[in-house]
Amino acid sequence: MKSIIYIILVFINFIPQTSINDQQVLEYQTNKTKQDAYLVLGTKCNICHSAKKNRTIFSLENMDDLAKAIEYQVFITKKMPKGRKNNLSSLEEEKLLKWISSLNKT
Repeated sequence: MKSIIYIILVFINFIPQTSINDQQVLEYQTNKTKQDAYLVLGTKCNICHSAKKNRTIFSLENMDDLAKAIEYQVFITKKMPKGRKNNLSSLEEEKLLKWISSLNKT
């Protein structure tokens, strides 16, 4: 019986272990935070921005560069988003703030 346990333990040591390091966890969390914020921008902002000429359409590629402007318009002056249908829920505001603060940490 002991020899069977020993064989199993030896065998387990040869099974490749996938390790997730802190950097990978941080990258996943950052990507998730950005994707959550992009969903808010896509559903609450791009609807109007895409309908009007000369408006910035938010994308995953440009949104980090526009974060300060978004923060200013949404949270400081509270000029955006316009219209009752586009009001942000507290959860949506939280997602945007989390994304913006994640940029400020880097």
